Amino acid sequence: MALPVHRVEWSVHASGVADISVIADALSWLIGDEKLLEIEKTQSFHGSSMYILRADADKKSTARQAFPRIGVQLMEKLSSSLAERIDDENWLHLRLDLDELVCGRVVLAGTRDKAECVKGRVKLEIYPNDKTEDVASRLLAEASEIAERKGFPESATTDVNNE
Repeated sequence: MALPVHRVEWSVHASGVADISVIADALSWLIGDEKLLEIEKTQSFHGSSMYILRADADKKSTARQAFPRIGVQLMEKLSSSLAERIDDENWLHLRLDLDELVCGRVVLAGTRDKAECVKGRVKLEIYPNDKTEDVASRLLAEASEIAERKGFPESATTDVNNE
């Protein structure tokens, strides 16, 4: 079964004093391949150092392998709020709690959480006559099957009680 996804992107904006290697390890684990991770050191508007970490699975085959890594429980949680997570360009948006991710747990960040987060975007594979929400639902259902079969998230404990 081919998941209807073109691309998966994860990004984190971290301060210059953050432990970048820990965040990089977490993003590499989340995307499934450390070669897909890019780290950029830059300056904030006010001049302090900061890092932008990006993990992009920009090929269909890589994205199809990466997306199920978030786990079954998180996909079930996402399926209940699909309409508000999909934009006009067919991107599915989600945020994960960064503190939890570096501890090996995939937790959906709540809309009111002040904690640092990992911003995620999933480009849906939409064709003429496809309904975006139907494709997104199919993606979550099929990715859940893969995640369950492969035991994702591998060594992490999934907790989706935060919203």
